[in-house]
Amino acid sequence: MSDWNSKRIHFTGVGGVGMAGLAHICADLGCCVSGSDVADSAMLASLRQRGLAVRVGHDDVLPGPPDRLVYSAAVPEDDPERQEAARRGIGSMRRGEFLGELARAFPRTVAVAGSHGKTSTTAMIAHICRQAAMEPGYLVGGLVNGWERAAGAGRGELLVAEVDESDGTQVFFHADIAVILNIDDDHCWSHGGVEALERCFVDFARKARRVVAWRSDSCVRLLGGLEQVEFVDEALALLAPVPLALSGRHNRVNGAVAVAVAGLLGVPAAQARAALLSYPGVQRRLSERYRRADGGLVVLEDYAHHPAELRATLDAIGEAYPGYRRLLLFQPHRYERVKRYASDFAAILAEAEQAWVMAPFAAWRHDEEIADPELIVRLAREQSPGCAVAYLPNDPARVAGALLHALAARPAGEPQLLALIGAGDISAVWPALRTALDA
Repeated sequence: MSDWNSKRIHFTGVGGVGMAGLAHICADLGCCVSGSDVADSAMLASLRQRGLAVRVGHDDVLPGPPDRLVYSAAVPEDDPERQEAARRGIGSMRRGEFLGELARAFPRTVAVAGSHGKTSTTAMIAHICRQAAMEPGYLVGGLVNGWERAAGAGRGELLVAEVDESDGTQVFFHADIAVILNIDDDHCWSHGGVEALERCFVDFARKARRVVAWRSDSCVRLLGGLEQVEFVDEALALLAPVPLALSGRHNRVNGAVAVAVAGLLGVPAAQARAALLSYPGVQRRLSERYRRADGGLVVLEDYAHHPAELRATLDAIGEAYPGYRRLLLFQPHRYERVKRYASDFAAILAEAEQAWVMAPFAAWRHDEEIADPELIVRLAREQSPGCAVAYLPNDPARVAGALLHALAARPAGEPQLLALIGAGDISAVWPALRTALDA
């Protein structure tokens, strides 16, 4: 730990939850931390509150100078801060690479990977450890309800961190316990194909001392030959059901895996399951934003952005809100997913009583030409003639108006559930909608 006390780290693109989390951990370890982002945000405010030097805007003046510059995936190579670091010979690395280096400061590490469910499962494991008075370090890729922030160094003895397959940097994390929840084809375009993506997961598992994986066809096919792998399956989950306030099979799977990992960390299964009774959940994961006094209208936000996640979300909604008329606003995250999954999205959305596709969030990329998001609507109507699926622009005020109009046209006495689903800037719709609902 003492090696980190004297380090000066600058974070370019520090406004994301993962980058801000790394900055918080470094500050906890005694580093001199600075950072920048293109726009102000709550994340920057949280860093300022503890006295860290963060600014809005990127320029060629690096404070310190830093020993290391860490940049997010959204920061291009020609960014002035990256260019200045290169000119001055300051070492630079991606967020995920730096996380692998930072993890070596902790005697024990848990790294949570998977195409879906990483954030929730990381939060569950960290919550169990906090309830067991272990004071873990943690890095969660989302805001946990009721927690001061999404990351911290804890006592410095254990780090529970979410790792990222989207850019391949999870392979830089040599975990004591690696968690692999599932292996799907998401982000395969960033790796050059599905096989390369799968190799990234296998390489990550090979570097870990122990691996806990959910028993699925893909995990067994790819990981079954590794002696350090322990599979968690339906039989174990049913034998010792996980008590959660959250609905959905996917949450119960995540909880079963979290309990298994806690056991390897020394927390008895009964204690871990009891801890999950108070698990607060992560924001934008089936988060209930509004409930009218009579229960006739509920508004949810959810982060689903892959067909498997969208399916899990709809199943969980059906389980938790039987009898409700379902209205879904879905925003694709990246045009790559429209190109690859348009037909799957269409089939799922067509099941709702009414659904809208909002113009995609491009994730700072300019690849709009590779797919037409209105294809999802056309396919839904072809696959399910008569379904109510329409397209809306990325304009929060206009979208909120369309949703309010649809809510007002409901059949008398029928309860309604409106779900705002997506991982991008669809989050801006809820404030616009809330203002109208509160009026």
